[in-house]
Amino acid sequence: MIKVLEITSESHKGTKESSDDRSEVASGKQTTDWVTDLDEVEEILHYKFKSKKLLEEALTHASFSDQCFSYERLEYVGDSVLNLLFTKEQYFLYPDLPPGPLTRLRSANVDTEKLARVAIKHKLHRYLRHKMPLLEEQIREFSQAILDYPLHSNGLVETPKALADIVEAAIGAVFIDSNFSIDVVWKIFKDLLEPIISQETLKVHPVTELYEVCQKRNLQVKFVDLWKESMAFDVFIDGQFVGRGSHGLKKEIAHNRAARNALNNIGKILSEKDCSH
Repeated sequence: MIKVLEITSESHKGTKESSDDRSEVASGKQTTDWVTDLDEVEEILHYKFKSKKLLEEALTHASFSDQCFSYERLEYVGDSVLNLLFTKEQYFLYPDLPPGPLTRLRSANVDTEKLARVAIKHKLHRYLRHKMPLLEEQIREFSQAILDYPLHSNGLVETPKALADIVEAAIGAVFIDSNFSIDVVWKIFKDLLEPIISQETLKVHPVTELYEVCQKRNLQVKFVDLWKESMAFDVFIDGQFVGRGSHGLKKEIAHNRAARNALNNIGKILSEKDCSH
């Protein structure tokens, strides 16, 4: 791990392209504005970079330049560091919690949607340099969709991965810039990552919840895949239709939404079962 990080650090020393060489960013701002942007991101993070080139790299999508200069390597580092930080934090916070629940808790705090919410909350997405025509609209749709789910949707909304990527890349950038200090990274990002999902606020995935509810009641669940016909799933419980979910782009989200819709309607089925008994 240390060797990989040393190589990453050395690669920055050898990078010839600097922020001064760039004439504009994706939004059309000039170089002077980009330098100001970097200062503003430092204010958001409450961290002053020794090497601003690391921060520049953390905010640059691969689509922005033909050069091999993007946040992908820093994202790789940041992903590993973030998992380690939550592993350490939760190990001491929940001394009696087994590995399985600890893993689910960590996963909920580092998944794509949770980190994308961090980018939106602190407006980091405004500083992302890219040339992806559809991204701005995707970000707007995501920002609107999460209003219905204050903490996490559990797979019910489509998340632009680039939002989560820049958070992980920023973590990687701070980690390297601080001479590989996980303590510095946690001090900076702990508050930025709030609200952190706890054991009390962790929600069960809708598909898992549906199967658990039906298993307890001896009910048979069946998902009918209508993706090819209508980009949807139907849900039947003991042969009775109880829900449908659809999504125009992702089959997994349609599946999750069908489970959630079935859970919303299952009360009537359970009431009928109880009355019949």
